[in-house]
Amino acid sequence: MKKFLTIVKAFWQRALTYRFTVLAYRIGEIGETLALILMWSAIYGGQKVIGGLTLQEMITYILVGNFFNAIIRNFLSSVVSHDIKDGRLSMFLIRPMSYFNYILSREIGRISLSTLMSVLSSMLIIIFFINTFIWNFDVAYFLIIVAMVILAFVVELFLSYLIGLISFWTDEVDGIYATIDRIKKFFSGGYFPINLLPLMFVQVSFALPFAYSFFVPAQLYLKKLDLSVGLKGLLIQIVWILILYGIIKIVWGRGLKRYEGVGT
Repeated sequence: MKKFLTIVKAFWQRALTYRFTVLAYRIGEIGETLALILMWSAIYGGQKVIGGLTLQEMITYILVGNFFNAIIRNFLSSVVSHDIKDGRLSMFLIRPMSYFNYILSREIGRISLSTLMSVLSSMLIIIFFINTFIWNFDVAYFLIIVAMVILAFVVELFLSYLIGLISFWTDEVDGIYATIDRIKKFFSGGYFPINLLPLMFVQVSFALPFAYSFFVPAQLYLKKLDLSVGLKGLLIQIVWILILYGIIKIVWGRGLKRYEGVGT
């Protein structure tokens, strides 16, 4: 636990050292969110409802969804890839702390500061749209949403870690990550609410874990989905976490044999 907290603290200090980078990300988040709101405001025009959402609900959907997305995202694939390619992974093979535990500690350290900054930037936008934003103080919905976002963070962590492990076999994973990231955003409802898509795509989205990082928690917040849908979503997320963990164990084992073979 002491080593864990030391790593978390170290990455807080590192993030604060690069204040301009942290600030630049926040400005980018605010700019992207405002661009989406302006785009949907133009799309609505004189229409009152699109996809079962009023303009006020759509703005709230964007603000809430982007906030959740900011909490769960990470850049693990790039970090793991560089550790493997540059040989830094070897250091962790002889240390008492496992490489995965180090990565987990690192991300919690990064995400804690990122979350705090995202909360502040999101609150600034919400304050700007204070007369438009819809508030939901229902405790039952709140608890399910929090649990869903936590599980979504774990799913994203495992998936990014798995993509990074591909570097055992190839030197380039950025293209793979970019492709998967766009697929995730599409099926999560990041571009637009997935209920605007044909029913088949909606069913596929609900079977995959991505919708539970943006669309479902945002819709739960708006009470457009029943609590039973949220509970079912939590179960689906747990199943995907187990699947991804199993795949990681297999890929790590095979990749490590290749890595040690190349090292000898």
